[in-house]
Amino acid sequence: MPLGIVTAATLAFTAFGGRAFAGSYVVSACSPTVSAGPWASTNTLPTSFTTGNLCGGPSIGPVDGTDNGALYAEDILGTAEIIPDGARAGWTFTAPLGTTITAISYYRTLAAHGSRDMAAGIVKADGTVLEQCTIEIPLGSPIDCSKPNNQAPVIFTGLNTTSLFVGVMCRWVIHPGACGTGGTIHSVRVAMYSAQVTLSEGSIPAVTNVGGALWSGGTIADGAPVTFSATDPSGIREESVRSDTGATLVSAPLGCDYTLAQPCPQQPNGSLSVDTHRVPDGPHTFSLVVTDAAGNNQVVMSPTVVVDNDGPATPTAFTATAKGGGSNVIALAWRNPANPPAPITGARVQLCQSECPPAVMVGTTGAAQITAPGPGLYSVHLWLLDAQGRGGPHNAALASVTVSPAGSSAPSPKPSTHTKITAVLSGRRLRVSGTIVRTGHVKVSWRSKLGTHTLGNGSRTVLIRNHKISVTFTPTARARHGTIRIAVRSGRHIVAQARARRSTH
Repeated sequence: MPLGIVTAATLAFTAFGGRAFAGSYVVSACSPTVSAGPWASTNTLPTSFTTGNLCGGPSIGPVDGTDNGALYAEDILGTAEIIPDGARAGWTFTAPLGTTITAISYYRTLAAHGSRDMAAGIVKADGTVLEQCTIEIPLGSPIDCSKPNNQAPVIFTGLNTTSLFVGVMCRWVIHPGACGTGGTIHSVRVAMYSAQVTLSEGSIPAVTNVGGALWSGGTIADGAPVTFSATDPSGIREESVRSDTGATLVSAPLGCDYTLAQPCPQQPNGSLSVDTHRVPDGPHTFSLVVTDAAGNNQVVMSPTVVVDNDGPATPTAFTATAKGGGSNVIALAWRNPANPPAPITGARVQLCQSECPPAVMVGTTGAAQITAPGPGLYSVHLWLLDAQGRGGPHNAALASVTVSPAGSSAPSPKPSTHTKITAVLSGRRLRVSGTIVRTGHVKVSWRSKLGTHTLGNGSRTVLIRNHKISVTFTPTARARHGTIRIAVRSGRHIVAQARARRSTH
Protein backbone atom coordinates (compact mmCIF):
# COMPACT_ATOMS: atom_id res chain seq x y z
CA MET A 1 0.00 0.00 0.00
CA PRO A 2 1.30 3.49 -0.73
CA LEU A 3 2.53 5.57 2.15
CA GLY A 4 1.51 8.77 0.41
CA ILE A 5 3.53 11.93 0.37
CA VAL A 6 6.03 12.53 3.19
CA THR A 7 8.83 14.97 3.83
CA ALA A 8 12.30 14.41 2.43
CA ALA A 9 13.65 14.17 5.98
CA THR A 10 12.01 10.76 6.32
CA LEU A 11 13.83 9.40 3.29
CA ALA A 12 17.15 8.31 4.78
CA PHE A 13 16.95 5.11 2.80
CA THR A 14 16.57 6.91 -0.55
CA ALA A 15 19.86 8.82 -0.56
CA PHE A 16 20.97 9.61 -4.10
CA GLY A 17 23.47 7.23 -5.68
CA GLY A 18 24.43 5.03 -2.73
CA ARG A 19 23.75 1.93 -0.66
CA ALA A 20 20.64 1.87 1.49
CA PHE A 21 21.31 -0.92 4.02
CA ALA A 22 22.71 -4.45 3.97
CA GLY A 23 20.82 -6.52 1.43
CA SER A 24 19.63 -3.59 -0.70
CA TYR A 25 20.82 -0.66 -2.77
CA VAL A 26 19.29 2.42 -4.37
CA VAL A 27 19.38 3.31 -8.07
CA SER A 28 18.78 6.94 -9.07
CA ALA A 29 17.63 8.31 -12.42
CA CYS A 30 16.76 11.54 -14.22
CA SER A 31 17.18 15.01 -12.68
CA PRO A 32 19.54 16.48 -11.67
CA THR A 33 21.40 14.35 -14.28
CA VAL A 34 20.24 13.92 -17.87
CA SER A 35 20.33 10.12 -17.67
CA ALA A 36 17.25 7.92 -17.75
CA GLY A 37 19.42 5.29 -16.07
CA PRO A 38 17.77 1.85 -16.26
CA TRP A 39 14.34 3.29 -17.14
CA ALA A 40 13.61 2.13 -20.71
CA SER A 41 11.19 3.89 -23.01
CA THR A 42 8.06 1.82 -23.75
CA ASN A 43 5.57 2.76 -26.50
CA THR A 44 3.17 0.25 -28.05
CA LEU A 45 1.44 2.86 -30.29
CA PRO A 46 3.87 5.57 -31.50
CA THR A 47 1.19 7.03 -33.80
CA SER A 48 -0.88 8.11 -30.80
CA PHE A 49 1.52 8.24 -27.86
CA THR A 50 4.94 9.80 -27.36
CA THR A 51 7.66 9.55 -24.73
CA GLY A 52 10.67 11.76 -24.14
CA ASN A 53 13.65 12.56 -21.94
CA LEU A 54 13.99 16.17 -20.75
CA CYS A 55 15.96 15.25 -17.59
CA GLY A 56 18.49 17.70 -16.24
CA GLY A 57 16.52 20.05 -14.00
CA PRO A 58 16.08 20.13 -10.23
CA SER A 59 15.48 16.68 -8.75
CA ILE A 60 12.25 17.90 -7.13
CA GLY A 61 10.91 19.10 -10.50
CA PRO A 62 9.17 22.36 -11.44
CA VAL A 63 6.15 23.67 -9.58
CA ASP A 64 4.15 24.18 -12.80
CA GLY A 65 4.12 20.41 -13.54
CA THR A 66 5.46 20.73 -17.09
CA ASP A 67 7.62 18.11 -18.78
CA ASN A 68 10.81 20.13 -18.26
CA GLY A 69 13.38 18.11 -16.30
CA ALA A 70 11.38 14.89 -16.62
CA LEU A 71 10.98 11.54 -18.27
CA TYR A 72 7.53 12.07 -19.74
CA ALA A 73 4.76 10.30 -21.68
CA GLU A 74 1.54 11.72 -23.21
CA ASP A 75 -0.93 11.35 -26.04
CA ILE A 76 -0.21 13.11 -29.33
CA LEU A 77 -2.69 15.98 -29.74
CA GLY A 78 -5.14 15.76 -32.62
CA THR A 79 -4.45 12.16 -33.65
CA ALA A 80 -7.61 10.68 -35.15
CA GLU A 81 -6.55 7.04 -34.88
CA ILE A 82 -8.56 4.89 -32.49
CA ILE A 83 -6.34 3.63 -29.68
CA PRO A 84 -6.71 -0.10 -28.91
CA ASP A 85 -7.38 -1.39 -25.44
CA GLY A 86 -4.16 -1.92 -23.48
CA ALA A 87 -1.99 0.44 -25.54
CA ARG A 88 0.55 2.21 -23.37
CA ALA A 89 3.55 4.51 -23.42
CA GLY A 90 5.98 5.44 -20.69
CA TRP A 91 9.08 4.24 -18.90
CA THR A 92 9.85 0.77 -17.48
CA PHE A 93 12.36 -0.18 -14.78
CA THR A 94 13.29 -3.88 -14.82
CA ALA A 95 15.17 -5.41 -11.88
CA PRO A 96 18.29 -7.44 -12.75
CA LEU A 97 17.90 -11.20 -12.43
CA GLY A 98 18.40 -12.15 -8.80
CA THR A 99 17.14 -8.83 -7.40
CA THR A 100 13.70 -7.50 -6.43
CA ILE A 101 12.26 -3.99 -6.42
CA THR A 102 11.07 -3.22 -2.89
CA ALA A 103 10.49 0.56 -2.90
CA ILE A 104 10.35 3.70 -5.02
CA SER A 105 10.56 7.37 -4.08
CA TYR A 106 9.80 9.78 -6.91
CA TYR A 107 8.72 13.30 -7.85
CA ARG A 108 5.99 13.36 -10.49
CA THR A 109 2.99 15.02 -12.10
CA LEU A 110 -0.04 12.97 -13.27
CA ALA A 111 -2.92 14.44 -15.30
CA ALA A 112 -5.98 13.29 -17.32
CA HIS A 113 -8.64 15.30 -19.20
CA GLY A 114 -11.86 14.52 -21.03
CA SER A 115 -11.53 10.75 -21.62
CA ARG A 116 -12.62 8.31 -18.96
CA ASP A 117 -10.82 5.52 -20.85
CA MET A 118 -7.32 7.01 -20.44
CA ALA A 119 -5.14 6.80 -17.31
CA ALA A 120 -1.74 8.00 -16.12
CA GLY A 121 0.12 6.37 -13.25
CA ILE A 122 2.54 3.75 -11.97
CA VAL A 123 1.94 -0.02 -11.92
CA LYS A 124 3.82 -3.13 -10.82
CA ALA A 125 4.79 -6.06 -13.04
CA ASP A 126 1.56 -7.93 -12.17
CA GLY A 127 -0.59 -4.92 -13.11
CA THR A 128 -1.19 -3.74 -9.55
CA VAL A 129 -1.78 0.01 -9.63
CA LEU A 130 0.23 1.98 -7.08
CA GLU A 131 -1.33 5.32 -8.04
CA GLN A 132 -3.02 6.73 -11.12
CA CYS A 133 -4.97 9.68 -12.44
CA THR A 134 -8.32 8.88 -14.14
CA ILE A 135 -11.62 10.66 -14.64
CA GLU A 136 -14.50 9.36 -12.56
CA ILE A 137 -17.04 7.27 -14.44
CA PRO A 138 -20.43 8.69 -13.24
CA LEU A 139 -21.80 11.32 -15.57
CA GLY A 140 -21.58 14.75 -14.11
CA SER A 141 -18.22 14.01 -12.49
CA PRO A 142 -15.33 16.43 -13.13
CA ILE A 143 -13.66 15.91 -16.52
CA ASP A 144 -10.17 16.59 -15.14
CA CYS A 145 -7.81 14.65 -12.85
CA SER A 146 -4.68 16.29 -11.51
CA LYS A 147 -2.01 14.98 -9.14
CA PRO A 148 0.42 17.89 -9.16
CA ASN A 149 4.06 17.96 -8.21
CA ASN A 150 3.90 19.30 -4.67
CA GLN A 151 7.72 19.43 -4.31
CA ALA A 152 7.68 16.40 -2.06
CA PRO A 153 8.48 12.79 -2.95
CA VAL A 154 5.82 10.12 -3.30
CA ILE A 155 6.95 6.86 -1.67
CA PHE A 156 5.81 3.26 -2.05
CA THR A 157 7.41 0.43 -0.03
CA GLY A 158 6.94 -3.30 0.34
CA LEU A 159 6.54 -3.69 -3.44
CA ASN A 160 8.20 -7.08 -4.08
CA THR A 161 8.06 -6.78 -7.86
CA THR A 162 10.36 -7.39 -10.81
CA SER A 163 9.46 -4.22 -12.71
CA LEU A 164 7.69 -0.85 -12.55
CA PHE A 165 5.95 1.06 -15.32
CA VAL A 166 5.35 4.80 -15.12
CA GLY A 167 3.29 6.18 -18.00
CA VAL A 168 -0.05 6.52 -19.79
CA MET A 169 -2.44 3.87 -21.08
CA CYS A 170 -5.77 3.17 -22.73
CA ARG A 171 -8.17 0.77 -20.99
CA TRP A 172 -11.70 0.58 -22.36
CA VAL A 173 -14.13 1.44 -19.59
CA ILE A 174 -16.99 3.51 -21.08
CA HIS A 175 -16.61 3.25 -24.85
CA PRO A 176 -15.07 0.01 -26.13
CA GLY A 177 -12.74 0.82 -29.00
CA ALA A 178 -13.08 4.54 -28.39
CA CYS A 179 -9.86 5.72 -26.66
CA GLY A 180 -8.84 8.90 -28.37
CA THR A 181 -6.38 11.71 -27.96
CA GLY A 182 -7.11 15.26 -26.96
CA GLY A 183 -7.58 18.20 -29.30
CA THR A 184 -5.88 21.12 -27.59
CA ILE A 185 -5.42 19.59 -24.14
CA HIS A 186 -3.71 16.23 -23.60
CA SER A 187 -6.12 13.49 -22.64
CA VAL A 188 -3.42 11.97 -20.44
CA ARG A 189 0.14 12.78 -19.44
CA VAL A 190 2.80 11.85 -16.85
CA ALA A 191 6.09 13.53 -15.97
CA MET A 192 8.64 11.83 -13.63
CA TYR A 193 11.36 14.29 -12.59
CA SER A 194 13.54 11.97 -10.52
CA ALA A 195 13.25 8.49 -9.07
CA GLN A 196 15.14 6.43 -6.50
CA VAL A 197 14.36 2.73 -6.73
CA THR A 198 15.39 0.39 -3.92
CA LEU A 199 16.38 -3.12 -4.98
CA SER A 200 16.79 -6.03 -2.59
CA GLU A 201 19.27 -8.85 -3.13
CA GLY A 202 19.46 -11.82 -0.80
CA SER A 203 22.30 -13.72 -2.47
CA ILE A 204 26.01 -13.37 -1.72
CA PRO A 205 28.76 -13.01 -4.33
CA ALA A 206 30.07 -16.18 -5.97
CA VAL A 207 33.85 -16.40 -5.51
CA THR A 208 35.85 -18.98 -7.46
CA ASN A 209 39.39 -19.74 -8.68
CA VAL A 210 41.06 -18.39 -5.53
CA GLY A 211 44.84 -18.68 -5.79
CA GLY A 212 48.16 -16.89 -5.45
CA ALA A 213 50.92 -17.00 -2.86
CA LEU A 214 48.58 -15.95 -0.03
CA TRP A 215 46.53 -19.10 -0.71
CA SER A 216 49.56 -21.40 -1.32
CA GLY A 217 49.69 -23.03 2.10
CA GLY A 218 53.46 -22.45 2.13
CA THR A 219 55.87 -19.79 3.41
CA ILE A 220 55.38 -16.18 2.31
CA ALA A 221 57.07 -12.82 2.79
CA ASP A 222 56.82 -9.17 1.72
CA GLY A 223 53.91 -8.63 -0.70
CA ALA A 224 51.82 -11.77 -1.20
CA PRO A 225 49.10 -11.77 -3.90
CA VAL A 226 45.69 -13.44 -3.96
CA THR A 227 43.82 -13.87 -7.24
CA PHE A 228 40.15 -14.80 -7.71
CA SER A 229 36.98 -14.47 -9.78
CA ALA A 230 33.79 -12.93 -8.35
CA THR A 231 30.30 -12.43 -9.78
CA ASP A 232 27.00 -11.15 -8.39
CA PRO A 233 23.63 -9.91 -9.77
CA SER A 234 24.36 -6.37 -8.50
CA GLY A 235 28.10 -6.52 -9.20
CA ILE A 236 31.12 -6.32 -6.88
CA ARG A 237 31.44 -3.14 -4.80
CA GLU A 238 34.55 -3.92 -2.76
CA GLU A 239 37.17 -6.61 -2.20
CA SER A 240 39.46 -6.88 0.82
CA VAL A 241 41.70 -9.19 2.82
CA ARG A 242 41.56 -9.50 6.62
CA SER A 243 44.06 -11.02 9.03
CA ASP A 244 43.23 -13.76 11.50
CA THR A 245 42.66 -11.02 14.12
CA GLY A 246 40.00 -9.40 11.91
CA ALA A 247 42.13 -6.41 10.88
CA THR A 248 41.67 -5.23 7.28
CA LEU A 249 45.08 -5.47 5.59
CA VAL A 250 44.10 -4.25 2.12
CA SER A 251 40.85 -2.99 0.62
CA ALA A 252 39.96 -2.06 -2.94
CA PRO A 253 36.62 -0.30 -3.60
CA LEU A 254 35.49 -0.66 -7.21
CA GLY A 255 33.91 2.00 -9.38
CA CYS A 256 30.13 1.69 -9.05
CA ASP A 257 27.52 3.73 -10.91
CA TYR A 258 24.24 3.88 -8.99
CA THR A 259 22.36 5.16 -12.02
CA LEU A 260 22.52 1.58 -13.36
CA ALA A 261 20.34 -1.34 -12.28
CA GLN A 262 23.55 -3.37 -11.90
CA PRO A 263 25.68 -0.57 -10.48
CA CYS A 264 28.97 -2.41 -9.87
CA PRO A 265 31.23 -4.37 -12.23
CA GLN A 266 31.87 -8.10 -12.19
CA GLN A 267 35.35 -9.28 -11.26
CA PRO A 268 36.48 -12.11 -13.55
CA ASN A 269 40.15 -11.37 -12.79
CA GLY A 270 40.30 -9.98 -9.26
CA SER A 271 43.69 -9.49 -7.60
CA LEU A 272 44.95 -8.05 -4.29
CA SER A 273 48.42 -7.89 -2.77
CA VAL A 274 48.87 -8.10 1.00
CA ASP A 275 51.85 -6.51 2.79
CA THR A 276 52.75 -9.38 5.12
CA HIS A 277 54.87 -7.04 7.25
CA ARG A 278 51.55 -5.97 8.82
CA VAL A 279 51.28 -9.29 10.69
CA PRO A 280 53.87 -10.96 12.95
CA ASP A 281 56.07 -13.73 11.60
CA GLY A 282 54.58 -17.18 12.08
CA PRO A 283 51.54 -19.22 10.95
CA HIS A 284 48.44 -17.29 9.88
CA THR A 285 45.17 -17.63 8.00
CA PHE A 286 43.68 -14.81 5.94
CA SER A 287 40.13 -14.02 4.81
CA LEU A 288 39.18 -12.79 1.35
CA VAL A 289 36.01 -10.67 1.69
CA VAL A 290 34.01 -9.80 -1.44
CA THR A 291 31.09 -7.37 -1.07
CA ASP A 292 28.30 -6.74 -3.59
CA ALA A 293 26.36 -3.52 -4.27
CA ALA A 294 23.73 -4.53 -1.72
CA GLY A 295 26.29 -4.99 1.07
CA ASN A 296 26.22 -8.79 1.07
CA ASN A 297 29.60 -10.39 1.89
CA GLN A 298 31.21 -13.61 0.75
CA VAL A 299 34.12 -14.63 3.01
CA VAL A 300 36.67 -17.21 1.85
CA MET A 301 39.28 -18.49 4.34
CA SER A 302 42.84 -19.24 3.23
CA PRO A 303 44.81 -22.33 4.18
CA THR A 304 47.42 -21.74 6.88
CA VAL A 305 50.54 -20.02 5.57
CA VAL A 306 53.75 -19.11 7.39
CA VAL A 307 54.84 -15.47 7.28
CA ASP A 308 58.63 -15.19 7.33
CA ASN A 309 59.87 -11.63 6.90
CA ASP A 310 62.46 -11.29 9.66
CA GLY A 311 63.77 -14.83 9.92
CA PRO A 312 64.63 -16.47 13.26
CA ALA A 313 64.36 -14.31 16.36
CA THR A 314 67.40 -13.18 18.34
CA PRO A 315 69.33 -16.05 19.95
CA THR A 316 69.09 -16.07 23.74
CA ALA A 317 71.66 -16.62 26.52
CA PHE A 318 74.48 -15.62 24.18
CA THR A 319 77.98 -15.61 25.70
CA ALA A 320 81.47 -15.09 24.29
CA THR A 321 84.41 -16.36 26.40
CA ALA A 322 88.11 -16.04 25.59
CA LYS A 323 90.01 -19.32 25.98
CA GLY A 324 93.09 -17.53 27.36
CA GLY A 325 96.50 -19.09 27.85
CA GLY A 326 97.92 -17.26 24.86
CA SER A 327 95.15 -18.48 22.56
CA ASN A 328 93.04 -16.08 20.49
CA VAL A 329 90.14 -18.54 20.40
CA ILE A 330 86.73 -17.35 21.57
CA ALA A 331 84.08 -19.86 22.66
CA LEU A 332 80.49 -18.97 21.79
CA ALA A 333 77.34 -20.39 23.37
CA TRP A 334 73.65 -19.55 22.80
CA ARG A 335 70.17 -20.99 22.66
CA ASN A 336 68.17 -21.01 19.45
CA PRO A 337 64.71 -19.36 19.68
CA ALA A 338 61.72 -21.65 19.93
CA ASN A 339 59.33 -22.04 16.99
CA PRO A 340 61.08 -20.02 14.27
CA PRO A 341 58.92 -19.28 11.21
CA ALA A 342 61.06 -21.69 9.14
CA PRO A 343 63.74 -24.25 10.12
CA ILE A 344 67.10 -22.75 11.17
CA THR A 345 69.79 -23.69 8.67
CA GLY A 346 72.73 -21.42 9.53
CA ALA A 347 74.33 -19.02 11.98
CA ARG A 348 76.68 -16.11 11.26
CA VAL A 349 79.15 -14.39 13.54
CA GLN A 350 80.76 -10.96 13.18
CA LEU A 351 83.72 -9.98 15.33
CA CYS A 352 84.06 -6.21 15.57
CA GLN A 353 86.56 -3.70 16.94
CA SER A 354 86.90 -0.34 15.19
CA GLU A 355 85.63 -2.05 12.04
CA CYS A 356 83.30 -4.98 11.44
CA PRO A 357 84.67 -7.46 8.88
CA PRO A 358 82.30 -9.77 6.93
CA ALA A 359 80.44 -12.32 9.04
CA VAL A 360 81.51 -15.97 9.01
CA MET A 361 79.35 -19.10 9.13
CA VAL A 362 79.30 -21.29 12.23
CA GLY A 363 77.19 -24.26 13.23
CA THR A 364 73.62 -24.05 14.45
CA THR A 365 73.92 -26.33 17.49
CA GLY A 366 74.27 -23.53 20.06
CA ALA A 367 78.03 -23.72 20.45
CA ALA A 368 80.92 -22.65 18.22
CA GLN A 369 84.46 -21.27 18.27
CA ILE A 370 86.03 -18.41 16.38
CA THR A 371 89.56 -17.04 16.37
CA ALA A 372 90.25 -13.35 16.93
CA PRO A 373 92.97 -11.72 14.82
CA GLY A 374 94.77 -10.65 18.00
CA PRO A 375 94.42 -9.46 21.57
CA GLY A 376 91.94 -6.73 22.39
CA LEU A 377 88.33 -5.89 23.27
CA TYR A 378 85.79 -7.22 20.77
CA SER A 379 82.03 -6.99 20.32
CA VAL A 380 80.56 -10.20 18.97
CA HIS A 381 77.37 -10.25 16.83
CA LEU A 382 75.59 -13.58 16.17
CA TRP A 383 72.43 -14.10 14.15
CA LEU A 384 70.56 -17.02 12.62
CA LEU A 385 69.34 -17.82 9.10
CA ASP A 386 66.44 -20.05 8.08
CA ALA A 387 65.57 -22.27 5.15
CA GLN A 388 64.03 -19.29 3.32
CA GLY A 389 67.27 -17.32 3.54
CA ARG A 390 65.68 -14.92 6.04
CA GLY A 391 67.49 -13.49 9.04
CA GLY A 392 70.26 -10.95 9.53
CA PRO A 393 71.98 -8.43 11.79
CA HIS A 394 68.60 -6.93 12.73
CA ASN A 395 68.04 -10.03 14.90
CA ALA A 396 71.64 -10.33 16.19
CA ALA A 397 72.57 -11.17 19.76
CA LEU A 398 75.53 -9.15 21.04
CA ALA A 399 78.25 -9.77 23.64
CA SER A 400 81.70 -8.35 24.38
CA VAL A 401 84.92 -10.23 25.16
CA THR A 402 88.57 -9.36 25.88
CA VAL A 403 91.29 -11.51 24.34
CA SER A 404 94.45 -11.21 26.50
CA PRO A 405 97.98 -11.03 25.05
CA ALA A 406 100.15 -14.14 25.20
CA GLY A 407 101.84 -14.54 28.60
CA SER A 408 99.36 -12.31 30.37
CA SER A 409 98.42 -13.51 33.83
CA ALA A 410 95.20 -11.58 33.82
CA PRO A 411 92.20 -13.88 34.08
CA SER A 412 89.76 -14.03 31.21
CA PRO A 413 86.77 -11.81 31.93
CA LYS A 414 83.42 -13.33 32.63
CA PRO A 415 80.85 -13.09 29.88
CA SER A 416 79.62 -9.52 29.68
CA THR A 417 76.16 -8.07 29.87
CA HIS A 418 74.14 -9.05 26.80
CA THR A 419 73.00 -6.36 24.38
CA LYS A 420 69.25 -6.56 23.95
CA ILE A 421 66.63 -3.89 23.43
CA THR A 422 62.86 -3.94 23.28
CA ALA A 423 60.46 -1.38 21.81
CA VAL A 424 56.80 -1.03 22.80
CA LEU A 425 54.23 1.28 21.15
CA SER A 426 51.61 2.12 23.77
CA GLY A 427 49.06 4.74 22.77
CA ARG A 428 51.04 7.68 21.39
CA ARG A 429 54.33 6.68 23.07
CA LEU A 430 57.15 4.54 21.66
CA ARG A 431 59.42 3.39 24.50
CA VAL A 432 62.84 1.82 23.79
CA SER A 433 64.64 0.10 26.70
CA GLY A 434 67.15 -2.63 27.42
CA THR A 435 70.86 -3.23 27.93
CA ILE A 436 73.78 -2.19 25.75
CA VAL A 437 77.28 -3.70 26.04
CA ARG A 438 78.92 -0.42 25.14
CA THR A 439 79.11 2.73 27.21
CA GLY A 440 79.14 6.35 26.16
CA HIS A 441 76.87 8.04 23.65
CA VAL A 442 74.75 6.10 21.16
CA LYS A 443 72.20 7.25 18.62
CA VAL A 444 68.72 5.69 18.85
CA SER A 445 66.67 5.93 15.61
CA TRP A 446 63.20 4.75 14.59
CA ARG A 447 61.53 4.48 11.20
CA SER A 448 57.91 3.56 10.37
CA LYS A 449 57.10 1.94 7.02
CA LEU A 450 53.99 0.57 5.34
CA GLY A 451 55.18 -1.63 2.54
CA THR A 452 57.78 0.47 0.71
CA HIS A 453 56.41 3.80 2.00
CA THR A 454 58.04 5.60 4.93
CA LEU A 455 55.40 7.05 7.26
CA GLY A 456 57.75 8.75 9.71
CA ASN A 457 61.13 8.63 11.46
CA GLY A 458 63.09 10.17 14.30
CA SER A 459 66.30 9.85 16.32
CA ARG A 460 67.91 10.90 19.58
CA THR A 461 71.44 10.69 21.03
CA VAL A 462 71.58 9.29 24.57
CA LEU A 463 74.31 8.52 27.11
CA ILE A 464 74.62 4.89 28.23
CA ARG A 465 75.31 4.47 31.94
CA ASN A 466 75.61 1.05 33.61
CA HIS A 467 74.76 -0.49 30.24
CA LYS A 468 71.11 0.60 30.55
CA ILE A 469 69.15 2.42 27.86
CA SER A 470 65.71 4.01 28.10
CA VAL A 471 64.31 6.56 25.66
CA THR A 472 60.76 7.55 24.64
CA PHE A 473 59.55 8.93 21.30
CA THR A 474 56.13 10.26 20.24
CA PRO A 475 55.49 9.18 16.61
CA THR A 476 52.78 10.94 14.62
CA ALA A 477 49.36 9.31 14.24
CA ARG A 478 50.24 8.43 10.63
CA ALA A 479 53.53 6.82 11.65
CA ARG A 480 51.83 4.72 14.32
CA HIS A 481 49.93 2.82 11.59
CA GLY A 482 53.10 1.36 10.07
CA THR A 483 55.74 -1.21 11.06
CA ILE A 484 58.26 0.55 13.32
CA ARG A 485 61.88 -0.59 13.53
CA ILE A 486 64.49 0.73 15.93
CA ALA A 487 68.29 0.83 15.51
CA VAL A 488 70.97 1.78 18.07
CA ARG A 489 74.24 3.01 16.55
CA SER A 490 77.65 3.59 18.04
CA GLY A 491 79.45 5.68 15.47
CA ARG A 492 78.71 4.05 12.12
CA HIS A 493 77.99 0.63 13.58
CA ILE A 494 74.59 -0.76 14.52
CA VAL A 495 74.88 -2.36 17.95
CA ALA A 496 71.23 -3.28 18.48
CA GLN A 497 67.99 -3.48 16.52
CA ALA A 498 64.39 -4.30 17.33
CA ARG A 499 60.90 -4.21 15.87
CA ALA A 500 58.29 -2.38 17.95
CA ARG A 501 55.41 -4.38 19.30
CA ARG A 502 52.04 -2.86 20.13
CA SER A 503 50.83 -2.88 23.69
CA THR A 504 47.44 -4.51 24.21
CA HIS A 505 46.79 -2.52 27.39
